[in-house]
Amino acid sequence: MTHTRIRNKQKEMKKVARFRWLLRCKQTLTVGVAGLLLCAVTLSGLWSLNQSLSIQQWNIYAAAPLKADIEQALQKMESLDFWHSRPAYLRQQLLSRIPDLADIHIQRQLPNTLIIHVTSRKAIALWFNKEAFNKGILAKNQGSSGNTARQGQLYLVDESGIAYRPRKYGESSDLPVLRMKLAYLQAACQWLATLKRDQPQWFARSSELFATHDGWKLNLTAGQQWHLPFGLRGLQNINLLTNILKQPRWQAGHWCIDTRLENRWFLRPATHEGIV
Repeated sequence: MTHTRIRNKQKEMKKVARFRWLLRCKQTLTVGVAGLLLCAVTLSGLWSLNQSLSIQQWNIYAAAPLKADIEQALQKMESLDFWHSRPAYLRQQLLSRIPDLADIHIQRQLPNTLIIHVTSRKAIALWFNKEAFNKGILAKNQGSSGNTARQGQLYLVDESGIAYRPRKYGESSDLPVLRMKLAYLQAACQWLATLKRDQPQWFARSSELFATHDGWKLNLTAGQQWHLPFGLRGLQNINLLTNILKQPRWQAGHWCIDTRLENRWFLRPATHEGIV
């Protein structure tokens, strides 16, 4: 075989290899373009489906003020398409925006409806902490609104001791006022919750609760003031006092009472000027 024939054969082989390479490139490009088109069509379809399943209406089962807060929060959301109206996502958003919510259960009814059942947070007392307000501090308890406290403002607190929001201007709340540091707040709320359950008549007459170095100081109506030990013993003392004050000797009066000592209690007539 001459050199000329060899060179010609090599050229032919190179042409074939180049043709095959161009064919593979064309096939790859075709597959890539087809994949991109398929991806674009899929994304467009998903976007259209996502938009078509946007929330158009909701049924909220809650008291009127809380229902209005939830509706306002839903209306303010940037989007209520299918992705942003997932029940778990909406639950998190609403709990973080509405402090009066203790819990919320959301169901999606296809195509465009939400069914919402709520559990409202129940206030057990109002909290005024002068030290915390002066420093601009509010406990960021779990489930609290996280608002910055303002000096002189009263906060609603629940049975868990969570100060979840300020009392609104003009809002009526016939609740005792807690005047104490944050460290006592949880114990005070749980103590009051037990008092409300076991001795509702005394809870209804309670106006203020203070935390002292050795117990609670409870102010009641008619100038009455009771000094009680912390914890269960203080509640047990109230049960005993209830029986004592039913006796004819004590029934007609109003009393300032100190039960902090285990072996001796002190009772004296209460006067409106005697509360300190």
